Amino acid sequence: MSVKKNTLSGGLPRAALVSIAAGLLALPSAAGAAGFSMQAGYGRDNRHGVEKYEVSARWDEIVQWQLSNRLALALDGEVNVANWRALSSRPSSQLTEFGVSPIFRLSYAGEHVTPFVEASVGLRVLSHTEIAGGHRMGSAFQFSDMIGVGVAFGKAQRLTIGYRFQHLSNAGIKDPNPGTNFSMGYVRYRF
Repeated sequence: MSVKKNTLSGGLPRAALVSIAAGLLALPSAAGAAGFSMQAGYGRDNRHGVEKYEVSARWDEIVQWQLSNRLALALDGEVNVANWRALSSRPSSQLTEFGVSPIFRLSYAGEHVTPFVEASVGLRVLSHTEIAGGHRMGSAFQFSDMIGVGVAFGKAQRLTIGYRFQHLSNAGIKDPNPGTNFSMGYVRYRF
């Protein structure tokens, strides 16, 4: 009989990860971030038969550079928790993803619609290193590269919809390193 410890793969206690996330949540507000938003997303990796549901807290325009009257480049911050689920496993295998990402966003401000492109390299920690009947990653620590497009609506830009292509891998730190690619859609509300 095996005993499951309250740690992530690699021995990182979950309580320590929660403490780290809480500290990251406090940093942007101390820096005077312009806006806070919550985001919900859904993604799929059809190559490995995995889907993911994600919830994110986001701080918009921590730093902003106004490039012209309408064009702006901003540094945003995002903290996320996601659940991965194997589409074909019976019973379903799952894992949890915890992450933090700095995001660069280039936007063109319209009167009621603001389209944008965004890119990021973030950090992720996974609760397990295997999912979907053999899709095995060498380490729980992963990098997350992301590019995306979206549009914010209304004068206050409170509602945003977008698409992201996200690649997770451990950058060859430990084998195997198969990588995982998610196509993700999301909706965000700014408070």
